[in-house]
Amino acid sequence: MPSLDFDGDYGRSYRKSIQDSIPGHDVLHEIARAAIRSTSSDAQQVLVVGPGPGDELPELLNACGDAALTVLEPSELMLEQCRKTVADHPGSGRCRLHLSTLNEALNDELKGARFDLVVCHNVLHLLPNAEQNAMLRELTQCTADGGVLLLSAYSEAENSESQREVFQVAWQRLIDRGVPDDRLEKIRDSRNKVVFSLDASRLAVALEQAGWRAPLQLYQGLFIRLWLCRAEGQAEAASAET
Repeated sequence: MPSLDFDGDYGRSYRKSIQDSIPGHDVLHEIARAAIRSTSSDAQQVLVVGPGPGDELPELLNACGDAALTVLEPSELMLEQCRKTVADHPGSGRCRLHLSTLNEALNDELKGARFDLVVCHNVLHLLPNAEQNAMLRELTQCTADGGVLLLSAYSEAENSESQREVFQVAWQRLIDRGVPDDRLEKIRDSRNKVVFSLDASRLAVALEQAGWRAPLQLYQGLFIRLWLCRAEGQAEAASAET
């Protein structure tokens, strides 16, 4: 995989390369849309973190017909593509686009903000472990009580033998898709250098520390997983005490 410069060549070819990088990319987003419609169609405030070119934004506007969408994207090229993606949508006026990381926004214009639905696809695996932990805390902190956090990320099997077997299948898939040898080697070299596993156990611990229930895994395509996380733990505890 080339250097993940979202404002350079990688960003310009993102819509094509993501189909190789994310097994079942379209299916993952189909399931994510269904999850949003079934859990959060009445959301009023929605946060989308790192949407790339924003391909999921029109359907998100459709699914949450009364919601204001706040979109955070740190790449200028990707943000401009987001703007074009929603430009002709009748709900585009409900979509606010910010050139920002989550951390920057929560320390500035979104300080203290809480959202009924938070969506973060394929961002956390771009961060090493310590930064993943920090971002997970931020994601839980900005999700309102009773709200939903929808996450997807590269996530390796934690059993070494299972990890080896899945990796072999994933590698063969890329070969079968005709990925050139030089790009195959770059993908291999990116592991734990550019792309880092979001371990299922790390996510579960982060949610437990936030007082949430365990994540619900909705989908797995080789090393890619999609989780539905509910911010209900604290609200339920407070209700039980009263």
